[in-house]
Amino acid sequence: MSFFRSEPMSLCQILLHNESAFNCLVELGYLGVVQFRNIYDETAILNNYYDTEIQRCHNLQRIIAHLQEEIEDFNINVVFYPDVDEEEVPKAIDLKNMETELLEVYDELTDVERNCESLRRTRNHLYEQMKVVMKADEFLTGERNTEPVMAWTSSVIMDLVHDEMKTGGQPLDKFQLSFFAGTIPPLRFQAFETMVWRVTRGNYFIKHDEIIFPQETGRKSSQLVRKYVFMLYFLGPAIREKLTKVCQGFGIKLFECPEGTADRRLALQNIDQDIKDLDRILEQTEKHRFRILLVAGVDIYIWKVKLKKMLMVYYVMNRMRKVKHLQMAKYLQAECWIPTAEIGNVRKALMKGAQRTAKDSQDNMFPPLVTEYRRRYYRDEDKPTHFRLNRFTRGFQNLIDSYGIAAYRELNPAPYTIITFPFLFAVMFGDMGHGLIMAMFGLWMVIKEKRLIEKNRMNPNPSEIWTIMFAGRYIIALMGLFSMYTGLIYNDCLSKSFNIFGSRWRVNFTAETVESNHHIQLDPARPDHYLGDPYYFGMDPVWDISGEHAITTYNSLKMKLAIILGVTQMMFGLILSAVNDIYKGDYVELFVVFLPQITFLTCIFCYLVFMIFYKWANYGGHIPSPHNSACAPSILIIFINMLLLKENEAPEDCNEWMFSGEDVLQLILLFLAFLSIPILLAGRPLYVLTQKNRIRKTRNAALRRSRTRSTLTTARRTLLYNVEPSQSRLSVAKIEDPTEDMTELWIHSGIHCIESVLGSVSHTASYLRLWALSLAHDQLSTVLWNMVLKIGLAGGRGYWDAVVIYALFAFWAILTIAILVVMEGLSAFLHTLRLHWVEFQSKFYAGSGEVFMPFKFPQSTMSE
Repeated sequence: MSFFRSEPMSLCQILLHNESAFNCLVELGYLGVVQFRNIYDETAILNNYYDTEIQRCHNLQRIIAHLQEEIEDFNINVVFYPDVDEEEVPKAIDLKNMETELLEVYDELTDVERNCESLRRTRNHLYEQMKVVMKADEFLTGERNTEPVMAWTSSVIMDLVHDEMKTGGQPLDKFQLSFFAGTIPPLRFQAFETMVWRVTRGNYFIKHDEIIFPQETGRKSSQLVRKYVFMLYFLGPAIREKLTKVCQGFGIKLFECPEGTADRRLALQNIDQDIKDLDRILEQTEKHRFRILLVAGVDIYIWKVKLKKMLMVYYVMNRMRKVKHLQMAKYLQAECWIPTAEIGNVRKALMKGAQRTAKDSQDNMFPPLVTEYRRRYYRDEDKPTHFRLNRFTRGFQNLIDSYGIAAYRELNPAPYTIITFPFLFAVMFGDMGHGLIMAMFGLWMVIKEKRLIEKNRMNPNPSEIWTIMFAGRYIIALMGLFSMYTGLIYNDCLSKSFNIFGSRWRVNFTAETVESNHHIQLDPARPDHYLGDPYYFGMDPVWDISGEHAITTYNSLKMKLAIILGVTQMMFGLILSAVNDIYKGDYVELFVVFLPQITFLTCIFCYLVFMIFYKWANYGGHIPSPHNSACAPSILIIFINMLLLKENEAPEDCNEWMFSGEDVLQLILLFLAFLSIPILLAGRPLYVLTQKNRIRKTRNAALRRSRTRSTLTTARRTLLYNVEPSQSRLSVAKIEDPTEDMTELWIHSGIHCIESVLGSVSHTASYLRLWALSLAHDQLSTVLWNMVLKIGLAGGRGYWDAVVIYALFAFWAILTIAILVVMEGLSAFLHTLRLHWVEFQSKFYAGSGEVFMPFKFPQSTMSE
């Protein structure tokens, strides 16, 4: 019965020894029925015993994340162990062993990565040097130049310099011609040239050209670099030193460039050979790196899963309180919520963890203690809500929890939703064929459940949409089965068959029609009025081919059906509200809220239900029927006129009322309904005021009597000890506080009264969506049937119809699945969800509780 109400919770204290605390918490993580109290709050005081272990775990997680990125970069498949949770149970000593293994792998991998990075930088430098030498050779030899260039060995400038040295008698070093060759980013070239002009006072010559070359930034990544290659000519060694500092300031790379052409060719060959040697070394280094990651990929999944669990355990241990009075603070203590039925299992799990610590030695074992608090200082509002669920009920409970978590021991709507949800969905979606498709899809997921779960666990990138659909597999299966049932009630299959094979004739409501179809009966008094024979199961399929009468008939039926279902479900919700009040012992709530609400709802709508049965009796021929379909009463119009105290406007030759005294019955029901409004509005505040006055008089009388008592024995008999808790829980909550503001209570009662009255009307109107969506689904289905598939089925072209059907069936099937099954199914699902959340659950369900969040290790999947 824990599915109807949440399981009873017990507040317990767990006492663990430092040596066995880790293994004990690991067992609790696998059991998953203990919620620690004030562990995850920001106000929790840390004991700081395990800060070092937590920091080590975080460091190892960063190492594993780095290894994971490298493994993915090499496209190495990580080994997935399906039984890792059962076979690899974490131990306290595993942290040290894991740290040793991971650091060894990480250090080796880091050295290899550092070598690879150094080799790449050297290779990029050599490649850039090769580009510079090639471009310098073009500058010096005049290749691909249309303007005069300087030649190093036979230039005019060199001749002029030597001539100047001979005539002037100047030393040779003063006029020594030198040059720099290097690369510079294009954005810095203009500033660099300006600075060179200032340093050399214009005595320089520079030649530059743009180059674009790739540079490796990683194993598989490279980027194109755009730079200027320049050659700067200048005179004198003193200027060389200044220009060298300028180049350093601008971040320019300078390269050696031989003077002779043959030397430059030889330098290019040497650079090219060095690049090839570096490529071979880099390839061998990458292979060694691959082997390291390949070995790490075997165990990285186990490391990741175990480290995640160990971090959870150390996090809890670091927030448990120290017990200083037992053996020098060697014990840890924590309060926790445990389902009362699971306390025995918790003790067994803790004892198992202690035995693992002691290695099955009873002498050295430190037994953990679980103490259940017996005092009642905590309220029910503080207790978490936990339901015992299985694979079938979990999906329906998720629908309820999406609206709000049930309060502790509050009535759970999920058991009733198992039936009402697929049924109301089927009322809107009812179709034999579409329901069959949905049921087959849901049953396929149910039958292949274990295989699909394992497949989802082994999927590194699971689809979120598929996960949501698979979680609701039982809901989808039931919605499909119920839709098949309502489709059978609507007789849509027989209607389509009539529409195809009976397309040669139409129902004209004449004697000729009766001769061609014995199923139709006519009223002897009115030959144009169709009576029909008793059709004991579902709708008569002949209405589907009755032309304009079909939509009128289905409108009337489904509108009445929507109101009946809506009123029934809302009344059932109010009955559940009464059950909640009786369970809590809140009989005041029962009399001042439940009874007026259900009286109002019953009085307003019992007349409508009576009218529906009256019309059905009229349809069966027990009461003389009207001669015109316009005389048939409309529920919506009569309902509106009833609330507005307005007379019905009937056409000529029609009766204004269905039976004598109908107007008097309306007034009586409205009087009873409106009589419940004052009770809803003032019932609770007046009761609270009465009880407060009563308690105030009793307290004043007790104070007057206490003035004459002086002994301790007589003082113990005063009001403080002798007042019995005869009041209800409402009285305790609302009356014991003398400073409570009654204005707030009056406002709350007024809002609740308005919401109840207006909600009874608006919620009933909201159930008309059952009628609207059912007709929309039926009409869309009819349109696709008549305008697509029926062309081939009733074409009358002989064997050519087979070709037409073959071509049209694919188009019809795609539209049917995409529009009628998927889109219409999603629309009906959302409307059904709204009817349960707003119209049904608002009558009895508060949803203001806190979910039970146990300390539990989640099942490991490949996506971790």
